[in-house]
Amino acid sequence: MSKFDRTCDSVEEWSFLNYHKDTLKKPEPKWHFDKDELNAIAMIYFKLQRDAGCEIKQELPSKSFDTVLHKAFGMADNALIQRMFGALQITSSTSLKKWIGAMSLFLRGTLDEQIEYCFKIYDLTGKRVIRREQMIHLMRKFVYKHQEEDVEEAVKDLVDIVIKKLDADRDGIVSYENFKLSIHKRPMLLECFGQCLPDKMHVYAFLTTFTDKIKFD
Repeated sequence: MSKFDRTCDSVEEWSFLNYHKDTLKKPEPKWHFDKDELNAIAMIYFKLQRDAGCEIKQELPSKSFDTVLHKAFGMADNALIQRMFGALQITSSTSLKKWIGAMSLFLRGTLDEQIEYCFKIYDLTGKRVIRREQMIHLMRKFVYKHQEEDVEEAVKDLVDIVIKKLDADRDGIVSYENFKLSIHKRPMLLECFGQCLPDKMHVYAFLTTFTDKIKFD
């Protein structure tokens, strides 16, 4: 992603920031941006909004957010992206608050915030547990074989490996508590059922478009 293009004229910029002044002056606790970064993230939203032909009072179409996920963050699994929208409470459009919240989660989210978000995506039934059949469904795309029966056996073997890492109480299902405890022990398993966060390379590239305050553990 190229350096953020500040092509908006001063009147447009002032109008947009003034319209959203209450949102920007009262940041939410989970927004991990300082004042200047918050304004920059908001102006990226405005540029996307303008490119989509929206007025200042209109919300950003979800297809514009989808384009950011594909082009800026390198995320290509459309089925999982739809579940990401559900976890982020994004419908046909995206408000500025939801945009900032998503960018904060992607770029600076704490491990606990990202655990909760990923679990919501993998929890296909919304019952706060991930069952074996759900894991098989989520992990099928990871395995490529010529024979369908080989695919199914390979997926089941992969699920067996993962469930041993996540099912702390050995009851055959992964609860949110199991998942959280396991990820704190092994953070590399956070996206074990599919990518729903941008990788560090894309996070770094995006951050450089609007801030020099970039730090990775």
